[in-house]
Amino acid sequence: MILNKLNDEQKLAVKQEGNVLLTACPGSGKTRVIIHKLAYEVSRLEEGSKKRIAAVTFTVRASEEIFRRVNALGINSQKIWSGTLHAFCLEWILNPYSCYFPELKNGYSIADETFCSDLISDLKEKYKLKQIDPVILRFNRDGSFVEPKSIQKKLLKEYHEILKQKKLIDFELLLYYSYLILKTYPKIQKTLANLFKLICVDEYQDTQDLLYAIISTIIKAGNGNTSLFLVGDTDQAIYASLGGVAKSMVEIQSELNGMPITPLTLTGNYRSSQRIIDFYRHFQTQSIEIEAIGSNAATKGLITLNHTIHNSKIVDEIARLIQSSLDKRIHEDEICVLVPQWWLITSVSKKLRATLPDVNFDASGLAPMSRNRENIWYKLSRLFLTEPNPKIYSSRYRWATELIENFRVVTNIEFIEYFRVERNLLRLINSIKSNETEGIDYLADCFEQFLSAVEIDYTKYPQLVENRKLFFDNIEIRLNDPDFKVPSDIQSFKSFYREMTGVIINTCVGVKGEEFETVIAYGLLYGYIPHWNDVFFGDPVDASRKLMYVICSRAKTNLHLISETGRTTRRGDELTITPELASKIFDYDEV
Repeated sequence: MILNKLNDEQKLAVKQEGNVLLTACPGSGKTRVIIHKLAYEVSRLEEGSKKRIAAVTFTVRASEEIFRRVNALGINSQKIWSGTLHAFCLEWILNPYSCYFPELKNGYSIADETFCSDLISDLKEKYKLKQIDPVILRFNRDGSFVEPKSIQKKLLKEYHEILKQKKLIDFELLLYYSYLILKTYPKIQKTLANLFKLICVDEYQDTQDLLYAIISTIIKAGNGNTSLFLVGDTDQAIYASLGGVAKSMVEIQSELNGMPITPLTLTGNYRSSQRIIDFYRHFQTQSIEIEAIGSNAATKGLITLNHTIHNSKIVDEIARLIQSSLDKRIHEDEICVLVPQWWLITSVSKKLRATLPDVNFDASGLAPMSRNRENIWYKLSRLFLTEPNPKIYSSRYRWATELIENFRVVTNIEFIEYFRVERNLLRLINSIKSNETEGIDYLADCFEQFLSAVEIDYTKYPQLVENRKLFFDNIEIRLNDPDFKVPSDIQSFKSFYREMTGVIINTCVGVKGEEFETVIAYGLLYGYIPHWNDVFFGDPVDASRKLMYVICSRAKTNLHLISETGRTTRRGDELTITPELASKIFDYDEV
C-alpha cells in the first residue's frame, strides 16, 4: 500500500536497507521518497517499540511539509521526528544533556539571529571593519574558529565573551556544543543510536561539516542498527559561502569509518516541462541528463527575460505577470515571486497588495516576529496567530506538544494536569480572545491570559524573562526598520502565518524544494546573484550558476526572469545583469 504510487527508482530507494546516498534531480519526487521512506520504516517497527525515525531538514517550512504529508498518509507520526538540523541538536542533545557540560549547566538561551547580527555589526565598527567584510562564525571540530583572519578572530573572541556573559549561545555554538557533548560522552552517542532506527537528512549538500560529524557519530555508535539516508543534489548546493559542504561518496564513507553506503539516483522530472528543464540545464555544474516525465512534459509554456525595465516600474511589471497567470486560470498559490535576497521582498510586497487588492499574498518571510524559532515565546505566538482549521491541525498539535515540553524544561515544573494534554491546551489557546488591535499588545495580552490559565508566573524564571524580552524587542526593531516597512496591526501579524494561501513572495532559499506553475524572479543582478561576498571572497561563477539553477528549476511551466535597471551600489555604480544569465542564448517569449 505504502509503495503503490511510486516509480521503480523511488521504490528501490524506499526499500533499500542500510545507509543510502540518494542523488535526486529537481522534480524527481525527492520529498515523496522521504515521506514514503519514513512511512515504510515506521510500518516495520515492532509493536511497542520505542524506536523512532528522524527526518532532518534544511528549513522549518520543509519539516512542516513532511510532517503534514506523513499525517495525510495516516501514519503514526508519533514515531517520527521532523525538524531542522539545529532543532535536532537542541531537542535531542543540548536540552537533555546540557547539565553534563560546564558551560551550559547553569542555564542558557538561544541567541536571537537579529541580536547576533546587530552585535556583529557593532563589533565591526569597533574593529574598523567594513560592514561588507565577512566574519565566519563557524567552528572547526577542535573548537577553533574557521575564520582565518586575525582581526575577525579578535572580534569573534569578544563576540563570544558577550554571549557568555548573557548566557546565550548562537546557532554555531549550538552545533559545536552538541558535537562536543557527543564526543565527550560515548554513552550519549549510544543512547541516541538506540533511539533512532533511521536518520534521514534532506538537502545533504548544504550540510555543515559539524552536522556531518554529529550525525555520523550517532550512526557509528549504532554499529549497523541505525541507518543514514542522505538525499540531495550537488547542483543545488547554494550554501557553500555559509559552510555547506557537498561531500562526496568517499568522504561520507570516511565519516562512517568505512561503513557501506548504497548510491542511488532519481532521474525523471515530474515537475517541469522539457523546455524549462532544457533552459535551466545551462546552469548545471554537472552534466546530468534530466528528462521531463510529468503530464506537462511537452507543454511549451512561457520563458521570458526582461532586462530593460527600470526598478521604479518593477511592481507594475510583476503585477502584470501575476494577472496574466491568473487570467490563464492558474491558482494563486501556484504563482511565486522570487528574489535572491530577503530585503528585496519588502520593497514590493506592500505595493503588490495595493496594486492587486483582490489577490491574496503569502509573504511569511516578512513576519515581524523573531527569527529565532526556538524561542519559547515565538512558539506560543504562532499558536495565537494561526486560526484553527483541519488543514493545519496536525501542525498546531505538534506545536502544542513542543510547548508543553519546552515549558517543562525551562521551569522544571509541569502544567496543571488538564493542560498537559495537547487537545486541551489547544482548546485553551483557541478560547483566548483579546480586543487589542496592535500586534505587540495583542500578543502580550494573550500571553498573560495563557500564563494565568496554566498557572505559571513567568517572572520567576530568568530564562523566560530574557527570551520574552528578546522576542518583543526584535518585533519592535523590525517594525521600526525602514527596510521592512511592515504593518503593526494584529490582522497583518496573522496574515503572515496563513498557511500557503495566495501568491508566494519569498527568497529562492526560502522556497527551496517547492514548485510552482509560474515563477517570477527579479533582482537577477551582479552583486545579488552572485552576492558580493561570493564576488570578493568565493567562487562567483559557481555560486551564480547554482542559484540560477535553483530559481529556474522551481518552475513547472512558466518562468519570468527580470534583471531590472536603476539599482546601484553604495558608490552609485549601476548594477548589471547576472553574467551567467546574460550568456544564455535563448529564444525568449514575449508576454
